[in-house]
Amino acid sequence: MRTVLACVGLVVVLCRVGMAQCPTPSQLTDTYRAVLLRPFDDQLEPLLALRKQWEQYQQPFDSIYVGTLLQLGQGYHTLGDLNRAVGVVSRAVSVCRANPARTRVADLTKAWYRLGALRNFQNQIQASMSALKQAVRTGSADPQSANWVGSAYLYQAYNYTTLGDCQQTTLQADAGLFFAQQIKDKGLIANLLRQKAQALFILDNYAQAQSDILAAIDNISNEDTYQNDLADCYNLLSLILAGQGQYQEAIRYAERSYAIAEKTKYTELPNIANGLSVLYAKVSNYAKAIQYSQYGIDHAIDVFIKANSYSILGATYWRQQQFDRALTYYQQGLRTLPIGFRGQTVAANPDEEQLRLVAHKGIALTLIQDKADTWLDYAKATNNRQRLRYALGTYRVADQMIDYMRWEHTGQQSKLFWRKKTRSMYEHAIETCYLLGDTEQAFRFFEKSRAVMLADQLNELGARQQLSKTQSDAEKKLRDAVSDQHSNLVGLAPNDAGCAQARTDLFAKQDSLDAFLRQLEITNPVYFRYKYDNRTPSLTDLQSHLKTRQSSFVTYFRGDSALYVLGVTGDTATLHRQPAGAHARTTQQFMVLLANPDAMNRTTTVARFLTLGNELYRQLLAPLHIPRGRVIVSPDGSFVPFETLSRSATRPDYLVNQYAFSYAYSANLLLRHGAAPTQTAGFVTGDFLGVAPVSFAPALGQATLFGSDDALKLIAARFGSSTLLTHERATRRAFLTDVLAYRVIHLFTHATADTTDQEPTLYFADSTLRLSDLGDAGLHNAQLVVLAACQTGIGAIQRGEGVFSLARGFSALGAPSVLTTLWSVENKATYAITDLFYGYLDQGLPKDVALQRAKQDWLATAGGAGQLPNFWAGLILIGDTVPLDRPTRWPWVAGGILLVLGAGGGALWWRRRKGRVDPVIPRLYPA
Repeated sequence: MRTVLACVGLVVVLCRVGMAQCPTPSQLTDTYRAVLLRPFDDQLEPLLALRKQWEQYQQPFDSIYVGTLLQLGQGYHTLGDLNRAVGVVSRAVSVCRANPARTRVADLTKAWYRLGALRNFQNQIQASMSALKQAVRTGSADPQSANWVGSAYLYQAYNYTTLGDCQQTTLQADAGLFFAQQIKDKGLIANLLRQKAQALFILDNYAQAQSDILAAIDNISNEDTYQNDLADCYNLLSLILAGQGQYQEAIRYAERSYAIAEKTKYTELPNIANGLSVLYAKVSNYAKAIQYSQYGIDHAIDVFIKANSYSILGATYWRQQQFDRALTYYQQGLRTLPIGFRGQTVAANPDEEQLRLVAHKGIALTLIQDKADTWLDYAKATNNRQRLRYALGTYRVADQMIDYMRWEHTGQQSKLFWRKKTRSMYEHAIETCYLLGDTEQAFRFFEKSRAVMLADQLNELGARQQLSKTQSDAEKKLRDAVSDQHSNLVGLAPNDAGCAQARTDLFAKQDSLDAFLRQLEITNPVYFRYKYDNRTPSLTDLQSHLKTRQSSFVTYFRGDSALYVLGVTGDTATLHRQPAGAHARTTQQFMVLLANPDAMNRTTTVARFLTLGNELYRQLLAPLHIPRGRVIVSPDGSFVPFETLSRSATRPDYLVNQYAFSYAYSANLLLRHGAAPTQTAGFVTGDFLGVAPVSFAPALGQATLFGSDDALKLIAARFGSSTLLTHERATRRAFLTDVLAYRVIHLFTHATADTTDQEPTLYFADSTLRLSDLGDAGLHNAQLVVLAACQTGIGAIQRGEGVFSLARGFSALGAPSVLTTLWSVENKATYAITDLFYGYLDQGLPKDVALQRAKQDWLATAGGAGQLPNFWAGLILIGDTVPLDRPTRWPWVAGGILLVLGAGGGALWWRRRKGRVDPVIPRLYPA
């Protein structure tokens, strides 16, 4: 009865408006309110008429007019006409911005939110994110806007999940929860918790994901209004349980989700069916798996859900070794993606530009990666080389996809997750190359499997060097603002009243920096080229580099099932495969003994150490037949000091006597440093910066390093100009002030690092310095950094990236060579070996040979326990090995002295001085 009366009232009002020459604002408002009382499906025509009346009679545009436009946008969206919806909502944004006195902040916030949501439905992710961020900026301080701000954060979280940046998803969800809890919106709270739980589930944080999704379920389980949300929550809970191996319990919740969605005719039912398909495939119930994925194909409206259904169906047939059917379904899935791909044959793949267009890159990557794995298994089952070639081509496409995803991610944890997630792809790609005997392509995948995030950091460092001073200053100002806001946020508790505003301010500052960088990419092509350079060197490039240096290169990849070792010389390349399990066990036991000198004092332990070292020698080096001399090692994961491997299993026959080893994060980074022009010192650059706090503030709890200052003075005396920070002068601030100006930086101090995610830390006399405190200005003058502190070369091992250590931090700042430690080194041996090392650098030897000679000299004179590798092998060289460029200001000083001493005596003095500092490089060790 009430609806009938409302409709009658609406007709009366409309008639009055029609008869009047100029309807009043109150009449238009009454009409608008009457329209809202109608069923949603019946609102479109009256809203169109109302908008026409408003514009025809030129009434002032106010909040009611904006509401009319936004409601029209909802109507067009319901009809599937997204372009018209975007048009009227964009008009609403413009009206609000042009009429701030007649519209509310909440109107503009709502309009930005609606525009962001519509752009999301159009799969225009960047446009969606831009609008949603405007909603947050506009309404964060306005209590009436809390609902729209919270909803904007929800869609932002969803967008970041779409991009695979799950770390950002959790941050956005947490920010939205603050606003949702303020207004006690149960549905919004549940959805934000679910989005956060989904991100945590993707990141394999099952415990926290389960806690959050159970909280979401508890929030809405007794509310009939939220049945569809409840179905989504049960579906996610089933996936979280499956991730923990609880498949039967997972299926129970998935079936519950499906039943609710089927009852409510929920549009997400095909997506829920996909989840059930995956679960049934896990328990080998392939008939059910096929049934549910086929439902997704038949009923999904969203093209990405349909593509995912094809992907799941293809994987189900792959598990049953029905390779042809699997490949056919993958191909249908790829053609379903809205990227313009029309490849009919199963061998065809999308091209680079098509991949760049796809919004849900995670779905596309899964399709391509599963397709490649299916080709590989098909080839092995049929001994067919052509299918191996199809697999290789598809793995190359997947690798390109991974690059695009990495560039879109802003959170380091998300980048690391995808590096870990895609590692199996690189193992299978290398296996394919091994079966084809294609060492060139194998080398490429070795390179793409490691340290690409470090390469990205150096790319960005190089890109920043292409900026003008004005651009550089502007970027620094924006980065400093982000850093300061991070510091402000760290000091606030999550429930603090100022936390939400501080987080909003952080997002705003980060957005400003991102917008500035995106503009640079558009306007400065050189900057863009440096930043997104993903080229890898060819095997020929590496061999040319090795020839000029009379060196060899050894790299290895340890997968789940096999260990692949690649040895490269100037003329040859050898790829070797063996089981992975033995190598993992041997390495772990070997490194434990190296870090424990007390254990090595027992004869039986030393014998065990020699056996392990010989096993590693036979696994990593012997099969490659590498000639004696200089060898560069690019390891997979943690660094193993090859110097300590023994050619004999019964007596010490350490490789330090036959090889000069250095280490590289990748051949790409090695060649990049080798191609960089040598920085020469001028009047604004010092030769040597030495740091030795000796003793530390009591609160730091660090032992005194007796003699470190004296050792530092001996080393500094070798340089033309030096600065020493010792005792109370060795402060954190002094180091940060001076470090950018020197070519050689040497630290005798303590450091802490472990194999967890704890950030590596250096100790100074007064305080500590974390890896992130080094900033990103770049060590443009540095040629060598010596970290003669304990454990500067260890840290959290990130699969696919390596060890996140202090040494890596200095490398990321552009230091081409870093001498670092792998365990808690003994002071006396470290002081002696580093002094010997500098002595050989004075003779013009390459850095790797200088370190080898220093260790050989130590072994020739040390007695007893000093012969154990624990004492002499902890220092390793990472990066380029070129001889140290000697001070360039000495010629200027010498020039002045020559004027005083006269040409004859002065010239003799200079020849003697030059003979000590910069001799001719021996032929055996070219740069």
